[in-house]
Amino acid sequence: MKKTLLLTATLGACLLLGACHKTCTCLGYDGLEHEFTPEQVDAHMDGDCSKMRNFPFYDQYSVCNWE
Repeated sequence: MKKTLLLTATLGACLLLGACHKTCTCLGYDGLEHEFTPEQVDAHMDGDCSKMRNFPFYDQYSVCNWE
């Protein structure tokens, strides 16, 4: 019982720590990557990383995903 509880707590802590460091990574058509912080994504696209492909210009990046 204690081992299960400890394992669950450890996995939960790892997930929380990993979530704190996520970035919105966008791949440009030239192959270069650009990263945006969660605060930047919130300020410009209401927290939707996939919409950052149109920031600051329309169709700026080929794809944007959280990593």
